Amino acid sequence: MTESGRSIFERVRAVLGDAVLVNAIVYASHETVHGGTKIQLGDALIDVPWDAWVVFADLEPQANWGHRCAYFMLQCEGNEFLQKDAHMPPFLKPGGMPFRLLWKGSEAPEWAVASP
Repeated sequence: MTESGRSIFERVRAVLGDAVLVNAIVYASHETVHGGTKIQLGDALIDVPWDAWVVFADLEPQANWGHRCAYFMLQCEGNEFLQKDAHMPPFLKPGGMPFRLLWKGSEAPEWAVASP
């Protein structure tokens, strides 16, 4: 994991905690989102107030189709964040925002990791 990836992951870890992350799979976007943008990710519509990194946390990767997950907007130049609870992953349609694997909890199944 790169230094920036570690920093992003630690910010998500501070919110979710290790007990949740042991079963989770976390992805970070390859792109930043500019402040004032409205983005659609899975079933979540998110107003982004500042330049942000986008993180998707699959909280139940062993579950089928719609299940508990969360999106995080992490402020690039500061410590603010937004969390949007959701039920659908961002991988539903081609041409969406590209994500990369950031973390796979030790109890999360390998088969559940989304490939690029």
